[in-house]
Amino acid sequence: MRQPPPQPSIAPKETLMDKDQSDNQITPRLNKSKRNGIIEAIRRRGLEPKEFNLGEDENEAWVKHKLSNAHFTIGGNSSKYSVSYAAGDSPAWRIEKYSWDGVMTSFDTWLYQLKNDLETPDLWAELQGEAELFGAASDTVDDNTPFTQEEKKGIAEQLRKLGEQAQNTYSLSGIQVKELNMKLDYLIKASDRIGRIDWHNALAGAIIGFVLTAALPPETARAMFLMFVQVAKTILLRSI
Repeated sequence: MRQPPPQPSIAPKETLMDKDQSDNQITPRLNKSKRNGIIEAIRRRGLEPKEFNLGEDENEAWVKHKLSNAHFTIGGNSSKYSVSYAAGDSPAWRIEKYSWDGVMTSFDTWLYQLKNDLETPDLWAELQGEAELFGAASDTVDDNTPFTQEEKKGIAEQLRKLGEQAQNTYSLSGIQVKELNMKLDYLIKASDRIGRIDWHNALAGAIIGFVLTAALPPETARAMFLMFVQVAKTILLRSI
């Protein structure tokens, strides 16, 4: 009896993880070309690729910035990518893209937001830090004796000059001017009834409180705070 001819072997399906695969593939794997494109996009934005982590699992691939919470995530498949990203104070985005070029357009947008966030100083954080330094400087006063008449006169003169300079230098609203004058008047009157340590604490609280609650733009708030601190230092040195 004749034997049937051998059947040709069937080639196994492509399973390389670094190639785009069919629509039923959950994760779009990043091949060498795509990984290189990501690095090139980072460099075009003037950022350092070494500051990023690139990873993937069975569900998605991602790029994370090591020095911040910024992240860019790619899910879906090669026919419909699911992209999500967030950087700095910009709102988080989740969007669908139907090509790798579309994914890279979103990636460049994310890089732009990230670079903008990295290059923008956190003026409020700086202000808080300077406030702490000012409070530490006030701790150098260790005598709670009353001010002399000459010292009280100097305090009143310095604080009135401070108020005038602030009003002439910055565009303060009527409410802000009123609030500032109330703080300064309080400090002038307080120098008559409380000791040095207590007054210096009141000075720090009044200055920091006004700057942080006056709803000023961050740049103006920082500049005013530095001006206040300079005048405060003059008063502190004269009274030690």
